Amino acid sequence: MFDTKKFLIDEFGGIPKVESLLHAYGAKPASASAIAKWFQRGSVAGERLAELLCILEMERGAPIRLTKYWEKN
Repeated sequence: MFDTKKFLIDEFGGIPKVESLLHAYGAKPASASAIAKWFQRGSVAGERLAELLCILEMERGAPIRLTKYWEKN
C-alpha cells in the first residue's frame, strides 16, 4: 500500500505548500479544505496525485523516488 499521508507530509510539508505549488504551475486550483482532506484521509485522487508528482519533478529537475512510501502488506 502506498502511504499517501507520509508522501504529502515529507514532500510538501503542509497545505500552504501544496496550494502554492498548484497555483505556481497552473494546475486546477484546490481549496485549502480539499487539500486538508487529502492529509486527513491519506488519500489523493489519481489525477491529482499525478499532478503533484509532475510538479515535484519540475521543481527538482528529476523524478522523485516513491519506493520509500510503499508499505508491503
